[in-house]
Order: sequence, then C-alpha cells, then structure tokens
Amino acid sequence: MSLDQKLSDLIGTWKGTNRLFVPWMTEKIKESETTATVHSKMNRQFLSIEYAWSFDGEPQEGLLIVGCDPKSDAVQAVWTDSWHSKDVLMLCNGKAASDGSISVFGQYAVPDHPDWGWRTEIIPAGDHFRYLMYNVTPEGAAEIAVETDFTRI
Repeated sequence: MSLDQKLSDLIGTWKGTNRLFVPWMTEKIKESETTATVHSKMNRQFLSIEYAWSFDGEPQEGLLIVGCDPKSDAVQAVWTDSWHSKDVLMLCNGKAASDGSISVFGQYAVPDHPDWGWRTEIIPAGDHFRYLMYNVTPEGAAEIAVETDFTRI
C-alpha cells in the first residue's frame, strides 16, 4: 500500500474529542477537545499526524509519522506524545488492512519490569477517522488507553 492509495484521504485539518482512560484515578475517563493536522511528507511517502489535546487543562501534543511499504503492506511508525511518552520516540511496526486502516505496535520500558506494549490504530472513514491507542501488558492483554474520534474541519 502506498500512502497515495489509502491514507492520503486523511490529509487535512480535524477536530474531535479525546478520551483518555485512566483507571487508577477517581475520574476514570478524562475528555478533552482535540485537533489534528495531517500532512504528506517526502513526496507522499510518509504521513504525519500532529495532534493537540489537554490533560486537566494543561496543553499536550503528539506526533505520529507513518510510512507504508507498497510491496508488502508493512507499516512503520514513529510516535511521541508530551504526556504519554515525554522525551522518547517509540518505533512501531505493523500492517495496513485493505480498508485503509493501520495497526502498529511498539514497546516502552517499565523500570524493574518487562517492557509493555503500545498499539496504535488509525481507522479512516471518509470525513471521520478514529485514532485508538492501547496499553498491552507483557502477557499480551490489551486495554484501551486513548480513544479519539476526529471529524474533518
């Protein structure tokens, strides 16, 4: 899959609602308004998704850069977020589906424990798209961490 074939429909400006799942807090789901700008990069070889949201009124931002191998539908991504990962770039690998959605997986260090996983899914649907992120335990159990529904502006 080339970017031009599938994900290029995401290019543009978006707004929506970000739902952060924080089961250890009193308020289990923190909602905030969010915006995203999606650009093609490097002659449409890559897609960048830059997004902004807030946590308890504090501005946050994130960046996902995605590339697809047109020969194999393999997807590589680099992700970071000012609240979730601070100062760290996560390298992710995954695949593209025939409907244009992608799923990538990376890992992050947890001191004195095995690494945890982080799965990101982008699901395009015309003038909408979903951006989902999951925490994945070392044993493989996934739990929703972030659910964002975007609408084109």
